[in-house]
Amino acid sequence: MDPVCRGKARWRSCNRHEWGRVTSSAATASSPGTRLAPCGPGEDGMHLRYALLALLADGEAHGYQLLKSFNQRVGPFWHPNIGQVYQILHDLEHRGLIVRRDVTVGTRVRRLFKITARGGRALRTWVERRPAWPPPLRDEIFVRCLAVERHGCGALTTQLAKQEAEYRRYLALVQDQEPTTDSSVTRRLTHAAALAYTEAHLKWLDHARRLLEERRARLAS
Repeated sequence: MDPVCRGKARWRSCNRHEWGRVTSSAATASSPGTRLAPCGPGEDGMHLRYALLALLADGEAHGYQLLKSFNQRVGPFWHPNIGQVYQILHDLEHRGLIVRRDVTVGTRVRRLFKITARGGRALRTWVERRPAWPPPLRDEIFVRCLAVERHGCGALTTQLAKQEAEYRRYLALVQDQEPTTDSSVTRRLTHAAALAYTEAHLKWLDHARRLLEERRARLAS
C-alpha cells in the first residue's frame, strides 16, 4: 500500500478537530479576493501531501517556500494555510517520505525539508494510480432546494436566482485572476478549470429554471 495512504482513516479521525481549528483561523486571517476556494480536511489534505512531495522533488525548501510556490503554481483556487503545510510535513517526515535539517539564520532556526527515495517512490506510485472520479454532488444549492421545495416553484426559483448571483460574482473574481505570461502551466490549467466549472454551474442553473417553468406551466393547465 502507498505509504501516504496507509492510515488514512486514522488521520481523518484523529485530526478532525485540529483541521477545523486551523481552517477557521485561516479564514479569519484571509483578505478579500485572495482565496477563491475554502481549505479543509479530507481528500484535499491527502492531495496536498502529494503536492508537497512534488514541490520537494524540485529541491529542498522550508514550509513558507513550499506554500509560496504552491500558491504561485496553482493559483488562488486552492489555498492551504501554513498550519496545514507544517502539519503535513511533520506527518511525511514521520513516515520517512521526507527528511528535515535545521539551519540557523541569524537568531532563528529554519527547518528545511528534502524528499527521500521512499518519498519519491510514493509520489510516482500515486501519479501512476487511476485518477479519482469527479467529487460528489454536495453543493449547497441542493440543500436549499430541499428546504424550500414544499413552498412551491416560486421559492425554488428564488433560490436559483440567488445562487446565480453568487456564481456570477465568483466568475468576476476568477476573471480578475487571469494568469500572466510567465505563469506556470498548472496555474493556467487551474484558471481554465475554474472558469469552465463556474460556467457549467451557470448553465445548469439556466436548465433548472427552464424545468421549473415547465412544471409551473403544467400545474397551471
